[in-house]
Amino acid sequence: MTADSEASADETETTDSDEAETPELPDGLRLYGDVVAVERVPATEVPDTFPVAVWTDEALVLEFEFQRYDDRARTYFSLPETDPDDRLATLLDVQGVTEPEELAGGRVLLDIEDGYPTPVSREGGRRGDHRALYGVFLGVFPSFLVALGSFFGFADALFSMAYLGVYVVCTFLILPVSVYVDALYLRSTTDWQGGPLRWALLSVVPALYVLVVPYYLITRENARPLAVDDASVS
Repeated sequence: MTADSEASADETETTDSDEAETPELPDGLRLYGDVVAVERVPATEVPDTFPVAVWTDEALVLEFEFQRYDDRARTYFSLPETDPDDRLATLLDVQGVTEPEELAGGRVLLDIEDGYPTPVSREGGRRGDHRALYGVFLGVFPSFLVALGSFFGFADALFSMAYLGVYVVCTFLILPVSVYVDALYLRSTTDWQGGPLRWALLSVVPALYVLVVPYYLITRENARPLAVDDASVS
């Protein structure tokens, strides 16, 4: 075999290897991937086609496998020791870990961009509290009780100053505050796209909240956690 043939064979092997590491995933797809490997490599190994620039001398590589696809795929990050990478910092925060190596074994929500998996992320750290959902139910309970009383004929028994006070506090204080705090949690830990302040303001309008709150709960149920093990929207 000539030197030219050997060089051509090496190039073919390299090309085949690159193609094997980067399966053809359809752009625009959003799916979960399991982190099966975490390693540090020279930045020169980052493919030129990767959609996000890596500015450090070394790159962090996460390798994913998917339930719906047999192949594995990789994504790359700048290393925080020399260049703080907001993408990596956000991913660590969402997963509830401090070191990149601790990402191994986690499940991450990914978008496919230019054939590469990129973690779905949010600006800033985790905010809000999922326990605010209990406040949402508490906030609508007095209205639900009035509707129930009207249907079964005991609404007159509810009309008192004490009950009116409870109704006002739950409807105009507990409900909007709880919606806002819960929406902040959704915004920072799931792929939910809503605006916390807008939902809080809509929930305080008496003529609207009977429709707004159920719709909010439906969108909440359909939101997908960025990290399956750490964010729950149930």
